[in-house]
Amino acid sequence: MIAWTMADEEHEADVQAYRRARLARLTGERGWLTLIDKVWLDEGRHTIGADIGSDIALPKDRAPGRLGTITVASGTVRLEVERDVEVFARGERVHALDFRSDAVDAPDDVTFGALTLQLLQRGDAFALRVRDAESVARRQFPGIPTYPIDPAWRIVARLEPYPVAREMAIQDGDGRIQAYRCPGTLHFEKEGRRASLLPLFERREERLFVLFSDVTSRDETYGAGRFLYAPPPEDGRVLLDFNKAFNPPCAFTPYAVCPLPPLENKLALRIEAGEKRPVPATI
Repeated sequence: MIAWTMADEEHEADVQAYRRARLARLTGERGWLTLIDKVWLDEGRHTIGADIGSDIALPKDRAPGRLGTITVASGTVRLEVERDVEVFARGERVHALDFRSDAVDAPDDVTFGALTLQLLQRGDAFALRVRDAESVARRQFPGIPTYPIDPAWRIVARLEPYPVAREMAIQDGDGRIQAYRCPGTLHFEKEGRRASLLPLFERREERLFVLFSDVTSRDETYGAGRFLYAPPPEDGRVLLDFNKAFNPPCAFTPYAVCPLPPLENKLALRIEAGEKRPVPATI
């Protein structure tokens, strides 16, 4: 059950706990700060390694000269590893692997030393993502600036549902389209002003995903907008706690692919709550 009302002290503790968990995820060994590359893959065979001339270049101090090859063919991606290179996936050493992308429930993490390879799928397109657990961005991360916690930004919105959830095509930062489903329109008021948002469902419909930008995007928060998760509606109501609004991954790394807020979610309000624009690490 959702606690529609909450004492200020309880709310403060709740948001602080959320922010600590958020920071732990971001700075973890699989957090967004570990991303060091993202390469869209054309059909065909691609060499991967630290050697000059590799189709997919890896850091010289982190990877062998020739790790192997990645082949894209007819909607499948296959990794083949050089015989003398120790690469691990699915709990064991592998020499060849049909790479599972993030479009399935159990995507592959292919690891060797501090590096991890992951496969993205957006429609019919694939990209290889490279993570480095020892990245400079992770080691020198200065933290996330935030607004003071304000209970006034814990808002109960009304959901005006569609008869059937609508398919929505959301553009991402690479100019590609990501598909979501929208269950209806959220309506709320703040300081006598009315506003509305289109929430989305991700693959699992256990929560609502809200992409939004507001007037603070011009000066204090990330220019491309922010994200917010909300519990599913109860009795036509949805709890929006903007104190938990957070920056998309692309605010921290150019190698993330982030959906952009639809036009309907560009608010003519200053939402002075949640995360502010991040300060880049000194590299």
